Parts: sequence; C-alpha cells; structure tokens
Amino acid sequence: MSVITALEEVLYSGRQARIHVLHNGRASGGGLTPSAREQFVTVILARVGTSTWQRLAPIAGPAPKYIAHPGRVHVVQDGTAHQTQALLLTDAEAANWLAATAAGEI
Repeated sequence: MSVITALEEVLYSGRQARIHVLHNGRASGGGLTPSAREQFVTVILARVGTSTWQRLAPIAGPAPKYIAHPGRVHVVQDGTAHQTQALLLTDAEAANWLAATAAGEI
C-alpha cells in the first residue's frame, strides 16, 4: 500500500473515526485524488495561482488577487473564502514559544 493510498483511506474514514488530518503537500503531481481532497473541511491556501485555486477550492469561486502582505492566506470553508493573517515566527521564536508552552509559562 502506498502512502497516498493510506492517507486517502484515513481521509475517507476520518470523520466517523474523529480523526483530524493536516496535509501540507504539493497540490499537484502524484498527490491525492479529487475525491480525497474533497474530504478536507477547511483548506488554507497561500500564494497559489489560478489553476491551483480552481483545483483545490473550486466551490469558493474565482481565485482572489495576489496579496503581497507576508503571512496573508485564504481560508476556504463551506464554499466561502476568507482572507486572514497567519502567524509568522522565525525558527528561534517558534522554538522559544514551544519551550515556554511546554514549561507551562504561557
């Protein structure tokens, strides 16, 4: 069984098994089938072209204009796209935040 096949099986049974899947993968080239991509309730897209938008979020309408603001993403849920700001951290900031969280300081 390939990794993609196993991931697709998890996606198809995920809602019933209360499994949450985060997939940070390439949008094209040997990836998930269209029916498997439909299993994702929320899709977060950043810096994607028109063809990628139409493949991953076709129900949300045409691709929005490019946003040059760092960390700006589009969250697509229930057929609607919402622009939002993603958290931007350097590797050092992320490591410090994780250490503080693990120590109960946050």
